[in-house]
Amino acid sequence: MKISYYNEGGINLQKQPIKYITLAEFVLLVKNNPNIGFYENLRNLSITDKEQYDKLKKTLPFITPHVETNGRRLSGDYFDINFRSFTQLMYFDIDNVENVQSEKERIINQYGDFVSFVCTSPSGRGITIIIQIENELTKDNFEMIWSSIRINEFKYENIDTKATGIGRTMFISYDRDVYYNPDVTLAVDFTMDEKVGNHTNSLGVKITNYINSHISNTNTITRKKYRIYSINEILNTIVTSTPVDVDNEIVDVKEVVDYVSMYIPRNIVDGKKRSTYLIMIHQLFHLNPDLQIDIIYSYIWFINNVFANPRMEKSQLHRHFNDVVDEIHKTKMVSVNYRTRSIHWNKNCQFLDFIDKKTIAKRLVGLHTRYKNQNSVFEAIERLGVEGKKVTNMAIKEITGKDIKTIRNYRDKPLIDMEVEIKAILDDLIPQIPQNMCA
Repeated sequence: MKISYYNEGGINLQKQPIKYITLAEFVLLVKNNPNIGFYENLRNLSITDKEQYDKLKKTLPFITPHVETNGRRLSGDYFDINFRSFTQLMYFDIDNVENVQSEKERIINQYGDFVSFVCTSPSGRGITIIIQIENELTKDNFEMIWSSIRINEFKYENIDTKATGIGRTMFISYDRDVYYNPDVTLAVDFTMDEKVGNHTNSLGVKITNYINSHISNTNTITRKKYRIYSINEILNTIVTSTPVDVDNEIVDVKEVVDYVSMYIPRNIVDGKKRSTYLIMIHQLFHLNPDLQIDIIYSYIWFINNVFANPRMEKSQLHRHFNDVVDEIHKTKMVSVNYRTRSIHWNKNCQFLDFIDKKTIAKRLVGLHTRYKNQNSVFEAIERLGVEGKKVTNMAIKEITGKDIKTIRNYRDKPLIDMEVEIKAILDDLIPQIPQNMCA
């Protein structure tokens, strides 16, 4: 799997790649770029003449970091014609950086455990980041995994949300101090939300995956006035994610496909409040079918006070909450987006606050991904045997859709013992647990 490289001369004119390069070869292109004078002029123009800068930037050579393709066009039927493979890379861009060199160093120091590539952008005022992804990328899960990394791993960074998309282009820059570490990867504990149909409700907000509600009829009867509970009272009673039985004293790896977890944005801005609160209300009623309505309202009230900027007016919040709940009561339906989650922490373990959960989770997700890949190869071999067909790598590929390299890697190895491997990871990363810290 290689990166598609397009020659200079105008981004709108280059329709097909002139060659395919590895990430290591791309690093050398950035580091040893011969057009130093051109980039110095371009970076001056980014400050003095934005129009001329934009014009010149579009003449730079570029790559499509996410995919290897026969051509740039990937919309509609052209995807099947031009798509060859995912590169297993994800590209992130940070714009308008005041001190690029110091920010580069900070990014490398802070995220060096999973970031493979960091360089100064063509403008000289931004930072380009590339990550090698362990999850098998697909057309369906790409955007969700990219967004998950932006929201979680890079939640404190000003990531350019336009620099995404499977066919996204990336202009080649110059940076003699480009950072490259080929030995780090990121496994993302996140898969695509399962969406079942679309529906625009009477509130004018598009939501998905309507399911039959198991809520009680009494807790969806709205009121003109609600009792406001304290946040401690709320958190002691409310459920914000799908409960999962965790057998291990610290963490379990098990695939839950109908997992729901409520996410609170750090900054809920105007234009997003109504849709954000609608989603939260549906999730909370789904997860708390018998909980007193005042507690659910109190939680939305707390979120509006703490995370909204500016806050929604009290009367508007009350009216919006009642409108959403009235519709749930009337239709007896709630809308949630299920996703698959494989890493589950034991909430009874007080020691969780003292361990590096992020590093452990990445190792465990990588293990789980390898286990699933190997299992699919073994299942394909068994299926070919049952059907009386010759077991070849190509035949396995036709069933699994996996590349030959992956098949070779797993085919002749013993099946991964998850219990043994999980214990090995925990023993490696966690010091001795104090007595009575985990139930």
